[in-house]
Amino acid sequence: MSWTNNDKTKAVKTKESEKGKYALRKEAMLKRIKETQENNKSFLCLGIWGEPKSAKSAIALDLLTEEDIKNDMKVLVFDFDNRAIDVKRNHYGNVENLVVYNPIVREDGSLVDFDETMNNARAFYQMALEYLEEGKLKAVIVDGADKLLTDVCETYMRNKHGLDADTVMKAAPYVWGDRNTPYKNFLHKQILEMPCHRIVIAHSKDKYAGNPNPIGVEANWHSSTEDIFTSTVRTSRDIRKNGATFTAMVEASARKPEMIGKRLKVLTIEDGKVDWNGFPEIKAGEL
Repeated sequence: MSWTNNDKTKAVKTKESEKGKYALRKEAMLKRIKETQENNKSFLCLGIWGEPKSAKSAIALDLLTEEDIKNDMKVLVFDFDNRAIDVKRNHYGNVENLVVYNPIVREDGSLVDFDETMNNARAFYQMALEYLEEGKLKAVIVDGADKLLTDVCETYMRNKHGLDADTVMKAAPYVWGDRNTPYKNFLHKQILEMPCHRIVIAHSKDKYAGNPNPIGVEANWHSSTEDIFTSTVRTSRDIRKNGATFTAMVEASARKPEMIGKRLKVLTIEDGKVDWNGFPEIKAGEL
């Protein structure tokens, strides 16, 4: 008799425990669903790519407004490309609200020190989290996702498997996972999941698609990175006598699909006169 009662009591407690666990999990799930919906609605998750020196960094850094500066908001830039620092110096008066840092450390012979570089990148990421906790982080920008992928993380892969420039292209598919995994772990699972504006910048590269000659160009980030963005913009420049025109074209936008295919002249130079128009929707965080 007592054994039966004990079994029934255990069954009731187990059922109550399961209900309690479900209630807690449901609460956590609903909270995460709400946060994800708010993040997708409120924050940019933007990829900008294009040819060198086509105003990619300038468009991204223009996200910082005068109002942000008054409110002591910060934009942190992982400057893997070592380009954003020049834009900050030359066009933003070295304003302290743009916190620009290149985490790359090189060994003798100019090879990347992978461990030190990633330790620096993670420390800068922790710094971003601190600003976020204080309510002072407006955005994180990764300038040079292609450098993170093909220089930093590919160096790790080459060192691990003893590959050089000639043998790397013949590496087995599983070997490339040692390049892609640290890249994705840092960029996809940490930076791009932050609840703030996120912008990733990369150069273009030739696209071959199995052909010996290039058939076009594409962004030089990992192909899976673009799946995460809610919007993408491609930049280009047209240099002519006495001037140049810099153009940004919207390739994708979940928030404003009506802008897909739209081209904006972000910068024009004519007879020495520089006219910066920027990209109003990106500056407003609404693309």
